[in-house]
Amino acid sequence: MFSNDGEALLAAKLEGDEWVLNGTKAFVTNAYKADLVVTYARTGSEKYDISAFVVPTTAKGFVRLKKENKMGIRASDTMMLGLEDLRIPKDHLLGPQGKGFNIALTTLDGGRIGIASQAIGIAQAAFDEASAYAKQREAFGQKIANFQAIQFKLADMATEIDAARLLTYKAASMKDRGERHTMESSMAKLYASEMAGRAVSEAVQIHGGYGFIKEYLVEKLYRDQKITELYEGTSEVQRLVISRGLLK
Repeated sequence: MFSNDGEALLAAKLEGDEWVLNGTKAFVTNAYKADLVVTYARTGSEKYDISAFVVPTTAKGFVRLKKENKMGIRASDTMMLGLEDLRIPKDHLLGPQGKGFNIALTTLDGGRIGIASQAIGIAQAAFDEASAYAKQREAFGQKIANFQAIQFKLADMATEIDAARLLTYKAASMKDRGERHTMESSMAKLYASEMAGRAVSEAVQIHGGYGFIKEYLVEKLYRDQKITELYEGTSEVQRLVISRGLLK
């Protein structure tokens, strides 16, 4: 039986022409309707002896344990999965045996560019909403966009969004050229995600009390943004990756 309150590293062993997988995995994106999942499982006793597998969700022993009730990005489901004596053919191994850790790291480098882009999109939407609201909302006999306090908020938002976009373009360009981009991807992801946090907070502030109401998009953006600082490696992990890259 599985427990829904924790996660155990998946383990795989080869029996004849089949791999047998056991364990649980938390925070799996879009697993509710997925036909296939990529699974990383330990295949040996060494620290990084991990392999990647393609697992059909229709396989016997595949269990969707829990759908998380999340604060934001609710259109994309997140689940805990369990594999119990799940058998897949030998050729469902993805890449060489024991090289799953390297595959995962390579995936993270590209994924962090995607998360940076997501954060920029959220921040841009927040800026657009705040700017439009400031131009139509009146207080003390004039549009609030005429107040310097609002103007400075918008100026900072626009400047930081553009800086994050350029960092992300740099990392993406390096990836396209086949260059190592681990540190640059982490820089883009770190700055863009934290920048987006500042942007959505200011957008809510510009909306005043209306920013706290679900009728207004900025309330949703405020909730959606936070995950960009968490998945594909937290901000703390990005700082670790960047510092190691700088000091090696």
